[in-house]
Amino acid sequence: PDDQLAFDGRPDGPVEIHAVTLRFDCCYEDPGHRRRILAHIPRGWLDGCSRGAERVSLSVVFPRSGDDAAMTSKPSDPTNRDGWHVHKFGGTSLGDADCFRRVADILLDEPVARQAVVVSAMAKTTDALLGLVAAAEQSASDVAARIEAIATRYRATVTALLKQKSGADDVLKSFTADLADIRDVLHAITLVRQAGERSRDLISGYGELWSSRLLAAYLTERGRSSSGSRPVHWVDARELIVIERGEMGPAVQWDESRANARRIFTDATSGIAVVTGFIASERNGLPTTLGRNGSDFSASIVGALLEAAKITIWTDVDGVMSADPNRVPEAAIISALSYSEAMELAYFGAKVIHPQTMSPAVQRGIPIWIRNTFNTAAPGSLIGPTSDPRQPIKGVTAVDDVALLNIEGAGMIGVPGTADRLFGALREASISVILISQASSEHSICIGIPSRMAREAERVVQRAFVVELKQGLVQSVTVKDPCSVIAVVGDGMAGMPGIAGRFLGTLRSAGINVMAIAQGSSERNISAVIARQDSTRALRAVHSGFYLSAETISIGIIGPGNVGQVLLKQMATEIPRLKSQFNLDLRVRAIAGSSRMLLSDRAINLATWRADFDKHAVPLDWARFTNHVHAEHLPHAVVVDCSASEDVAARYVEWLGGGVHVVTPNKKAPSGPLAMYDQLHEVRRRHRAHFL
Repeated sequence: PDDQLAFDGRPDGPVEIHAVTLRFDCCYEDPGHRRRILAHIPRGWLDGCSRGAERVSLSVVFPRSGDDAAMTSKPSDPTNRDGWHVHKFGGTSLGDADCFRRVADILLDEPVARQAVVVSAMAKTTDALLGLVAAAEQSASDVAARIEAIATRYRATVTALLKQKSGADDVLKSFTADLADIRDVLHAITLVRQAGERSRDLISGYGELWSSRLLAAYLTERGRSSSGSRPVHWVDARELIVIERGEMGPAVQWDESRANARRIFTDATSGIAVVTGFIASERNGLPTTLGRNGSDFSASIVGALLEAAKITIWTDVDGVMSADPNRVPEAAIISALSYSEAMELAYFGAKVIHPQTMSPAVQRGIPIWIRNTFNTAAPGSLIGPTSDPRQPIKGVTAVDDVALLNIEGAGMIGVPGTADRLFGALREASISVILISQASSEHSICIGIPSRMAREAERVVQRAFVVELKQGLVQSVTVKDPCSVIAVVGDGMAGMPGIAGRFLGTLRSAGINVMAIAQGSSERNISAVIARQDSTRALRAVHSGFYLSAETISIGIIGPGNVGQVLLKQMATEIPRLKSQFNLDLRVRAIAGSSRMLLSDRAINLATWRADFDKHAVPLDWARFTNHVHAEHLPHAVVVDCSASEDVAARYVEWLGGGVHVVTPNKKAPSGPLAMYDQLHEVRRRHRAHFL
């Protein structure tokens, strides 16, 4: 009622409410009350649930028009709570008994009537099972010990989780039978010393069977000890998902899989269905797997079969990051991105989700959430049909250990089929192509390939064009290795002038040479090939260049005398303002005197630099000083020479030649020999460095 709406200040006009938090006392714990409360919240509107000591809070987000509404599932009839929510938990989320308890808490706290939970094997279990196969192929003597190690760990987890003997006995009985089957298969492998693909698939899939049975048993036990429990079902994905293998990998046979889904999940099915990830069946009924990262794919398939309202991938990170946080500490969580952006980022190393995983969900427009099992308070990342157009660049990412193969020659110009011969030869050798770039003159074609395949690719291409090489129609086949491919990704780049210019300009400002460029017609991705040693610096430079993080500058101060001390005092005052107002992150990482220097990995505390210098300074080493200031992981480096030293001024050419900018009141270089002055500016121009 209107008289019960409370505002901090009475609004003058109508109020548009986009979200509301509902707080309930302990009556929410009563199943009957809970059902009545949730019946009035449309499916798709509920955004989260948190429990306090005395009350429960539900966060409800109302659909909005335009792009925001497109990112959420459409609310259905307010009384219909039958839609499926699919959850997928990876191996790190199921590492031990505590992890299983955490997963159960997440599932039981979600106030929905139907949940499908796809689980991976416990952490490192799949690797251990494949290790058994490898050991059997070598007739290793430790096969039995390896099996016992797997068994000991699983039994300990079962004992820690299941307190009811009947439930634990049922789980362990199935586990013991599986171990007997595994021993039989391994014995056969030992005799022939070779494992077929079906044997590998069979053994590697047991981990998902064990973890899913254990989770289902634990959820059942938890339900028995609380009121209003939901029924728990265990589903073997081999009886649900049917695939057929082809050149592009496993292809889902949707007609057969839908028929299985209708049989297993009827209109009356409710509660929690625990489904094995990773494994499936072929049309002939034989078991198989979906490959590594297959559990994510399983979740997407299950979501499509059940026409789920959403899919949540639970992992050990807070969401999709704008860059690799190990290389770009300022990387941030991307709150919302499109399917296309997520696939581009996933291909280029964002390992949160595999591109193939999303395909079934993409076709049906099912939103995918990326959440952290170990930090449920984090909102995560939402992957959906559209993206926020206000942020044209979503992320910067890189693929390392890439080689650039270049084939060029005048005889290629205007000759049909050259590219077909090139890529056909690589395909026959099973060499994957990461990037393609060709000049419009057709004089050259360059491709990015994995470094480990570089020499093989060079031999393959030379064989394919052996006649043309002898006749001089193809001048050369060359390989540059190691390289990296750095890419900026975002739907908003399409049709926006200047994105490519800013991308390349940022790399130029950081002193990074670009060997090749590629961009698709969708304008969603711009990629550049650079030297491997420049990869981290390029990531940081581009990340800050597109305002995804602050522009970071590594600074070395020389001469902490009268002038230097005043400069350091000014910087201590102004650095916070420059960071907040201009997104400029100035880091004084080195201070050098006439015989000693102070270095800091991140930044020297300018409030205490004198005391730190006296206590922690080390003997002056100019090579170490230069390498520290011009660190690989920081995009820009500046040396500020506040001394009057002629020896220091003589180093300007070396610094400018390495791409380090020089700022100085030292008059020795400008007032010295004209030839030295001319050389200084020639080097500065050639390496695009600044001398001020």
